[in-house]
Amino acid sequence: MKAAITRRASTLPWRQPGRRSACLHNLFSGRCWFCHARSLCCGLCPGCREDLPWISAACRRCGLPLASGASECTGCLADPPPFHRARVLWTYGEGVDELIRSFKLHENLAAGRLLTELAAESLRERHAPCHGPLVPMPLHPARYRARGFNQSALIARWLGGPMKASLIRRHRNTPPQRGRSAADRRVALHNAFQLQQPPPRVVTLVDDVITTGASLAAVADCLRQGGVERIEVIALARAI
Repeated sequence: MKAAITRRASTLPWRQPGRRSACLHNLFSGRCWFCHARSLCCGLCPGCREDLPWISAACRRCGLPLASGASECTGCLADPPPFHRARVLWTYGEGVDELIRSFKLHENLAAGRLLTELAAESLRERHAPCHGPLVPMPLHPARYRARGFNQSALIARWLGGPMKASLIRRHRNTPPQRGRSAADRRVALHNAFQLQQPPPRVVTLVDDVITTGASLAAVADCLRQGGVERIEVIALARAI
C-alpha cells in the first residue's frame, strides 16, 4: 500500500537556477563567498564548493552521517522517528554554519539562496525525487514578527515545486530550543503544532538545520494524526 502511495504521489523537479541569478551574482559581486576568487556563475568557486561538509553516507531515516555503510543508525533502529526519510546535504560546520547563521540571524537572504541552489543542484545530480507538496517548518507568529521571515518557507520556495505553507501552524510559542536535550525538546514541543486543513497523503517537510529532530518529529506526529501516510524531510544541514 505504501509503495502504491509513493508511486501515485507527484514527483517534483528541483528548481534550476535561472540566468537572472547568475547575472545578479556577477553584477553585485562575481566573487566566491569564502575565498573571494572570481566565480562567474555561482556564489562559490569550485574549490570552496567541494570543501563544504557534504554528507555522502547517512541514516536514511534521520540524515545522521554514518561511516559504517548501514542504512539506518542505531537510534532510528531502536526508536524510529515519525517520518519515513530524511535527505540532508551537509553537516552543520565548515562554512555551512556561517552561511546559515548569516541567512537566519542576519537576514542575508543571498546566503540562504546560495545554499538552497547548491542543494537543489545536488539533489538533481543524485536523481533524488521530491514527493510534494513542500511543507516548511512553521514559525509561531510572534517569532515570525521578530525575525521578519520564515527561513524554511524561503528554502521551500527556492527549491521549487508546490508548497503548502499554511497546512500546519505553530500555536504554542515555545522558548528557544538551542542547548536543550532531545528529551526536553520533545516535552516542550508536545502539542505545539496544529493542522489548519485536511492534509494530502504524502508531504515533504522542509527545514534549515536538524539538531535533535524533535521539532520535525512533533510536526510529523501532528501530520500523521491528521491522516498523512508518508512524510519525507529535506534539510540543508545536520548537527552532529
